[in-house]
Amino acid sequence: MKIQICKKFSKINKLQKKLTRAFPDDTVSVKSCISMCKLCKKQPVAKVKGKKLKSKRISKLISKINEL
Repeated sequence: MKIQICKKFSKINKLQKKLTRAFPDDTVSVKSCISMCKLCKKQPVAKVKGKKLKSKRISKLISKINEL
């Protein structure tokens, strides 16, 4: 599975580390844009399997990705 995250998120390093730990077999890539304008700066967002996911907390985003 390929997980794409936006580089404009304020805590991008923390998000990338947590996603890599949670999904060691999957590819986590940092993109310049994942077409979720203005949301990506304020909250953790990801694009997985063509679906755009958002959440208030990193842990809840990981839970949403697990559900896919």
